[in-house]
Amino acid sequence: MSVPRHPTEQLVDLLDERLGAAEAAEVREHVGACAVCRLEFDRLAAGRAAARSARATDPAPDDLRARVMAALDDVDRAAAPPRQRPIQWVLWVGVAAAAALVLYVEGPWRPLSPDLVGRALAEYEAVRSGSIELELRTADPMALERYFNQASRGPRIRVIDLAMMGWTLEAGGRPRFGDGTGALYAYRSSTGARLVCQMYVGILAELPAASEVRRENGFEFRIYTRAGVTLVFWQEGELVCVLAADLPAAEVVALAVAKAMAAT
Repeated sequence: MSVPRHPTEQLVDLLDERLGAAEAAEVREHVGACAVCRLEFDRLAAGRAAARSARATDPAPDDLRARVMAALDDVDRAAAPPRQRPIQWVLWVGVAAAAALVLYVEGPWRPLSPDLVGRALAEYEAVRSGSIELELRTADPMALERYFNQASRGPRIRVIDLAMMGWTLEAGGRPRFGDGTGALYAYRSSTGARLVCQMYVGILAELPAASEVRRENGFEFRIYTRAGVTLVFWQEGELVCVLAADLPAAEVVALAVAKAMAAT
């Protein structure tokens, strides 16, 4: 068999363990080689994980899963063979999925969106306080790039030299949150101030409303201030980049503009 260019339907089936062993292996191989599908699969998996977490403290009705799965099984039995499914099958699956989504979203067990700004702030505070140890201590941006990108299955990580702006690279490592494909690294100024950069697979639309938005050089910068810390987010290809520092917003934005690069 062959996997479609972006097998969205099969990604859901893979998570639901509804594929045979051979097909599941082929879809997993495709996901490993396709950045678009890997991102979609990671988001689907993260959504399932968030749902499970929410249900642990505020569970859904006992029969919700049984009702949804029974509806999908009824659709499967009525459908043509998997690779010759008529448009009616797609419509029925859409209706069933929409019904399940309404049941879940309208119920008290719906999951909360992750606080991505809070996570970025927690990473900054952990680096600033020394409560986490970054794996590679180096002042060489190229050495840190090689560390992040060797045998990496995620998008390419780039580390920018900010020495001309008074910031010396200090160390880098993997973030505590996510699937380990991002980056976390720190700069230090001559006065001892810390600037922390974070990069993770995601999209800006997942963030809450920003207190300020600026556009420079083709990038949109979303600016947040929490606990006296300025956090600036922007998008580079598949990656969301964050700069965080205990500095005025104008200074952090200037550093973000200097660092932002179009994805290649």
